[in-house]
Amino acid sequence: MPRRTKLALIVGGAAATAAGAALARGRLAGRGSEVMPADDSAMFTVFAPGGRCAYWCNGPTGWLMAKAMPRMETGLYETAAMMLDLQPEDELLDIGCGPGAFLALKARHVRRVVGLDPSPTMLREAERRLADRLLAGTARLVAGNAAELPFEDGEFSVVAALNAPIKHAEAFRVLRPGGRLVFSDPDPRRRPEQPAVNWGVRWYDEAGHRQLFEDAGFTDVTVRYQRLKPLYEGALVLSCRRPAAS
Repeated sequence: MPRRTKLALIVGGAAATAAGAALARGRLAGRGSEVMPADDSAMFTVFAPGGRCAYWCNGPTGWLMAKAMPRMETGLYETAAMMLDLQPEDELLDIGCGPGAFLALKARHVRRVVGLDPSPTMLREAERRLADRLLAGTARLVAGNAAELPFEDGEFSVVAALNAPIKHAEAFRVLRPGGRLVFSDPDPRRRPEQPAVNWGVRWYDEAGHRQLFEDAGFTDVTVRYQRLKPLYEGALVLSCRRPAAS
């Protein structure tokens, strides 16, 4: 089978699987909110091995998603890189790095990159994509989640969390004064009648996301929307920074 045909089948299969999940979320959100109370810690382990949705990022489905994500999220990577304005002297942490595509495609010129993800399947794909940088010592991959970042205070000049959960105080802590951050939510809450809790996880709208970052101490909060084909009508992409004097 030609390589292009094989890739098309992989991407198509993963897109169909993810689209089914998105449709189910939309149809069942209200029902899920009724039976599952909010658990603010659940979002950090939901895709990890043993988590409620572990199959999306692990095993055969996780392998499919690792292959498809770079194509499905190309526009998001472009928007995030533009909002961050990455520089050669930057040191970048990618929370929920997945298969490492953002680091490999948009941070090649950055001094040092670190990817954090709870999925061994995703980290194996990231190892393949970042093999040269790992060998050179300018990249590092870490198994873990955002609840308690295993990094020093002020270790990074840039933090990204693209379609990944973030603990705002922890992201603030590991950023240097003046550091930049970009975060995306692929499916933010859009209408007041939608439930505030969706399958046990709080569902935030734009105002809610802004408030969370501002409460954590971030400034210069900017929001724009990025189409994520074929799944969502518009991902919320937020950029902000840690004040230089903090």
